[in-house]
Amino acid sequence: MTKSVLALCIASAVCWVAAILVAAPLSNAPWLQDALHGRDLSWLAPSLRWLGNHAVAVCVAMLLVCVVGTAACWAMLYRRRWGLWLFIVLLVVTALFNFVCCWVVDEGFRYVLDYLASDAASSELRDMRGEMLVQRMTFLVTTLTTSIAFAALHGWLAVRLLRADVHAWFDR
Repeated sequence: MTKSVLALCIASAVCWVAAILVAAPLSNAPWLQDALHGRDLSWLAPSLRWLGNHAVAVCVAMLLVCVVGTAACWAMLYRRRWGLWLFIVLLVVTALFNFVCCWVVDEGFRYVLDYLASDAASSELRDMRGEMLVQRMTFLVTTLTTSIAFAALHGWLAVRLLRADVHAWFDR
């Protein structure tokens, strides 16, 4: 299991490096600044605006989490107890982060739905509101169910890693 998680952390780190290489030039691109300058972004949730404004920092933070995960897995392969504890902490943080992501995306849906219901939106956009409500509920149920399933899996794994036989393996 540790080797597969190690491979996943390394692959994720490579993807976040690629995301940084894309986000860094885009964050200061004059054409993007011109396109967004003076635009009404009230329909966009504050959390999503914040993510857009701090895209590079978010990518770097996620890269650091992948590097920490890689270090934890590597340490576990060499039977370092600190790697085990770091891995357990990452399991808990990741499970909680999944719920935060559900909230952020749901907030995004809520802001768009509020905009579609406003007087500023055209009648065609207001008609789309019903379809979007169904999409919001589908997405919310799917992501919340997935977050609960992963939290249960992470919790089970954390409890399993705290058992005596695992600690005995680290003491060899």
